[in-house]
Amino acid sequence: MRSVARYALFVDGGEEDVEAIRLVERVLGGEVLIVDVGGSGLRGWMLWEYGTDRTPLLAAPHGVYYGLGAIRRLLASLKSR
Repeated sequence: MRSVARYALFVDGGEEDVEAIRLVERVLGGEVLIVDVGGSGLRGWMLWEYGTDRTPLLAAPHGVYYGLGAIRRLLASLKSR
């Protein structure tokens, strides 16, 4: 039985996206769903839901984190718990 992801990382294949994937997979493992928005038509939905269509964007149970710096800070705080 597959577990439900607690986090969703939206990416589009850029350098920051690749680094974000590496980081979240290392820290969050199976708790993250990676969503490639390139060519999928999801950018409009991201803009409506999160207020931006730029990547990387990490949706978490307690907030939305845009950009590699914000994602790094969140992951660092999760690792320190």
